[in-house]
Amino acid sequence: MKYIAHRGYSSKAPENTVPSFTLAGEKQRFYGIECDLYTTKDGKFVVFHDENLKRMTGLQGSIMDYTLDEITSMNIIKGSRIKQYPNLKIPTFEEYIDICTYYDKTAVIEIKKIHEITQLTDLVETMDNHPGLHAIVISFNLNYLKYVRAISNCELQLLTETINDEIIYECRVNQIDLSMPKEMIKKDLVKRLKNEGFKIGTFTVDDPKMAIEFEKLHIDYLTTNKL
Repeated sequence: MKYIAHRGYSSKAPENTVPSFTLAGEKQRFYGIECDLYTTKDGKFVVFHDENLKRMTGLQGSIMDYTLDEITSMNIIKGSRIKQYPNLKIPTFEEYIDICTYYDKTAVIEIKKIHEITQLTDLVETMDNHPGLHAIVISFNLNYLKYVRAISNCELQLLTETINDEIIYECRVNQIDLSMPKEMIKKDLVKRLKNEGFKIGTFTVDDPKMAIEFEKLHIDYLTTNKL
C-alpha cells in the first residue's frame, strides 16, 4: 500500500504550501504528494483547496476571479504550525511539480475546478515538460478525467462517494481507477473492484489501526494527513 501526503504533509505545515510539499518530499514513507488545482482568471494553474479564499487567506471571493499575479501576492494565514511559516504564499502548479520532481515523488494532482476543459491540455503539457515525473491525475469530475485520458496515458483516479454499474463501466472503458472515502472501504466492495481490474485508493486516513486493516485488504493508495 502506497502512502500519499494529503495536501502535502498538512499536519506539519499549512496545507498546499511549499513547506508542506517539501516536508512530504523529505519523508521516505510518502510515495506521493497530493495537491488541489484551480485555474486563475488569466488561465494559469494554482494550488489551493477551497474555491473561496476566506478560510486560508482571510480574503473574500473566489480564487478563480483573480489573476495569477494577484493570487501569488496573497498570504496564507491559517494552517498547521502557521507561526513557524510566516509570509506563506499560494503556490503555482510549477512550484509544486518542481518539488515532486526534485524529491522523486509521484505528483497526485486533484483537479478541483477550471474555467475551460481545454485548459487541461496545458496541464498535461506541464507534466510532460518534466521528464521522469510520475503523475496521477484525480478528480470528482469524470469529464475532466475523460478529457485527460483522450490526450494522455497518465494514471487517473475518479474520486467518488458512489459506486454503481454506470461508474464502473465508465471507469473501465476509460482506464480510470477509483478512490473512495475511508467509510466506503468494505471487504466485499474491494473484492468486486479488484476482480474488475481496478486499483483502489482511499482518503483521508489518519488512524494507524485503520491503515493496517486497509493494507490487509490490499488497498493500493492511502491518503493521509500525518501517518
